[in-house]
Amino acid sequence: MKELLTPRERFNLLVIDEPQDRVPVFPLVTSHAARVASISVSEYVTDGRVMAEAQLLAREKYGHDFISFFSEVGIIAEALGSEFEFPQDDLPMLVRPRWQELPDESALTDFSSLSEKGRLCVYLEAIDVAYEAVGDRVPILAYIPAPFTTCQHLVETENFLLGLMLEPRKIHDLLAWATRAVIDFSRACIEAGALPLLVDPLASGSVVSAEHFREFCLPYEKRVIDYWHRYDLDVILHICGDTSGIVELLPDTGADLLSLDRIDLKQAVAKAGSRCRLIGNFHTTDIWLSSPETIAQAASEMVATGRECPMGYIASTGCEIPLATPAENIRTFIRACSEAGANPQFGRV
Repeated sequence: MKELLTPRERFNLLVIDEPQDRVPVFPLVTSHAARVASISVSEYVTDGRVMAEAQLLAREKYGHDFISFFSEVGIIAEALGSEFEFPQDDLPMLVRPRWQELPDESALTDFSSLSEKGRLCVYLEAIDVAYEAVGDRVPILAYIPAPFTTCQHLVETENFLLGLMLEPRKIHDLLAWATRAVIDFSRACIEAGALPLLVDPLASGSVVSAEHFREFCLPYEKRVIDYWHRYDLDVILHICGDTSGIVELLPDTGADLLSLDRIDLKQAVAKAGSRCRLIGNFHTTDIWLSSPETIAQAASEMVATGRECPMGYIASTGCEIPLATPAENIRTFIRACSEAGANPQFGRV
């Protein structure tokens, strides 16, 4: 079946509230691309050209509507001084945060040339390569860790979470400092040709309460999103895990599109669908382990629900596709979502 629109045309029509030939389909193919390219994950996350070539191969193989650059949510924290190790065939792991205790404001010194530190240059090289190859046809997404998630990779986890209750002033100082770093790096990604996607998995209801989200996560997500809106971008916010207790708050971040994970999609449509376009939220375990027949039926049902969103909908997985997911399962998901999301007004070629 020949496509009538390019992925970029399809996304552009979505965000200006015009009909598309079909629902855009966006399984979160991130490090799984290393499997497609038959390379190790450690090579994928440390070499920008390799990352780009793997993503281009995955997009050629599966035909999904976006290219996604992401390794893990610690990349900005690494550039700010936290230490990571790189297993041969698994995602990078935090081994030593920059601080064990919450730092005093005097320790939050200025940073310069942030995009040249750690693996941030890997992102930028990957964006350059992919934009040169397909930037006129396919949206290129750069996943940018949000301030709250970044801070949890800068301070020992228990001390950071205790600080939410015992030392909120220090938490806010650290969050403001991290926000500047997030904006600094995201500016370089935008200038390279990517659409930044804000990821804040450690802000989910699986980690913090709605009250803590409102105080410590939302304001700093909003600062970043407000900055991105200066570039006239349509901003995606992705939060992993359970967002059922905060979904009504998420549009207050200013995000134009919400990428959701563990929440009933009907609930999300009812509580946020009149203010934001929704993305989601097929369970990643199901796309990994279910049969193609089960995936096809469940994906079609998901799209039928998602299309009820008044602002618009993108079919997606709730989180990253697991590394070992069979290729046929991903193809089945994309095919089922595309067919269920077809717009009969366009006809087919």
